[in-house]
Formats: sequence, C-alpha cells, structure tokens
Amino acid sequence: MISFLQSSAWERFQQSVGRRTRRVGENLIIRHNLPLGFNYLYSPRPKSVTNNWLLSVEKFAKEEGAIFLKIDPAEKLQTTNYKLQTTKSIQPRETTVLDLAKSEDELLSAMHEKTRYNIRLAERRGVRITKQESRIKNGELGAFWNLLQETAGRDKFKTHPREHYEKLLAVRDEEFSNEIFFAEYNGKIIAAVLVNFYKPSDTATYLHGASGREYREVMAPHLLHWHVIKEAKARGFKHYDFWGIDEKRWPGLTRFKLGFGGAQIEYLKSFDLIYRPTIYKLYQFLRNLRI
Repeated sequence: MISFLQSSAWERFQQSVGRRTRRVGENLIIRHNLPLGFNYLYSPRPKSVTNNWLLSVEKFAKEEGAIFLKIDPAEKLQTTNYKLQTTKSIQPRETTVLDLAKSEDELLSAMHEKTRYNIRLAERRGVRITKQESRIKNGELGAFWNLLQETAGRDKFKTHPREHYEKLLAVRDEEFSNEIFFAEYNGKIIAAVLVNFYKPSDTATYLHGASGREYREVMAPHLLHWHVIKEAKARGFKHYDFWGIDEKRWPGLTRFKLGFGGAQIEYLKSFDLIYRPTIYKLYQFLRNLRI
C-alpha cells in the first residue's frame, strides 16, 4: 500500500518547510538539516529498496555531503551489498487500522464496549462536530492551535511551529488533503483532529489531535473520531489509520485508539546507511544526550 509520505503533495509540503527533496526512482528522498551545516537523507515508507536504488541514492548523498540515509521501510528491503544499521524510526512502527469495508454496525460491534458507550454519551450530551472551513480562514489555525498548545502543555510534548501546521493544511490536490474536524460543546470547541485523506492508498490517517481539559466528561474525542471514520467511509476510503500506538510511551492514547478495534500492524525496524562513520558516531552521541 503506497503511503501518503511518498506522495507528490507530501514532497511539496516538505519543500514548503525548507527541506530539499529529490526523487530517486519512484521514492522520495528528503534532506534534513542538522547544526553546523551537516545533514542526513530520509526516505519515509519507500515502495522498494534494492541495491541499485541505494547506489543511486549514494550519488545524491555525495552531492549533499550527507552523513547517512535513514529509511523507515514499508516492506522488506531487497538488498545484499549494503551494511545497514538498525535505528530508531521517525514514523510510528506500530499502528492500528480499521477496515472501512465493514458496515457501521460491524465497526461499532468490534469496538470496546466502553468506546461505544462514550460515543453514545457524547451524542446524548449534544456534542456537535464541525469541519475546518467554519473555523479556519486565510490559513489561520484558530481554535486548533489553541487546543494543541493546551494539550502539549498538559501532556508534556513539543509541537511544531504554528507555520508548520498552516503549510500542512495548505498543501492539497485531487488526491491529497489534510483536514481539521472540531468537537463543539455549549458553543465552545473542546477537541480537534487533523486527518490526512490520500486516495491512492484508500486511507484516511489521523495525524494530530488536541483536546481541552474543560468538559472532558462529555467524551468528545470518541464521537469526533467516529464522525471522521464515517466521513472517510462515505468518501469511499477503505482504511482508517490511527497512526501510532505504543503502550510504554503513550499508554492512555494507545488504549483510546485500541478501543476502536481494528487490526494492529507492525512495520519493520528502521535502518541507517552510513556514509560518514566518524561524524555519524558524534551525531549518535549528541542525539542520545538529548533523549
């Protein structure tokens, strides 16, 4: 299944945030800049990784002076001539995916009973779902940005700069869009999700979510995701990807996602192909100090 991370729209988004890109064969390569003028190359979910492809990438790496190439594989690598080092991935290695070919009743039946209860509770409480057009004008993020800042402060994670999300929303074509859906209660927006819709993969992917502490008891995020799931199904998409589960790192969020049912998927470990070993060791040392 082709990933939206390999799409032409995603390439345009990477360019819009200042990253140089190149197509090597069918696969997208993104240059990530590091301090002191260093950089590495990155290919997210490439279609096929072969000896010949890696040889072609190596030519690009020499032009850029790259320290290494990072690959988050979509499938088994078809290589024999290269020594690849396993490493931490950028994209989530584990996720859960709903089969939208199922009926709404079948999807509800496959959910944890508490998830079904919370969806119905939010409906009874009068939570209302709206789309981004009613809240975002002229590239402004509005309520989504405010909720995201609140969530980041509460759950202690870092967000991208505001401009990152504005550009994420701005990139779209007939096959690709990033859209925000809001949950509103008592006239106030209390939760939001940013979802990618990519037609070639028949997949809607949950990228970012945010919620306020106020009115948490009305369970708005459950109804919000159920609405987006039904929206994706109505548009003809076949899969809804919750985009990352990890019981150790994100136990609460993982329980929330698993409550919707779906098949759990685990990708292969990520790999680094090292071009400049000495600098790579220094990079790894400094990176480990930050963790």
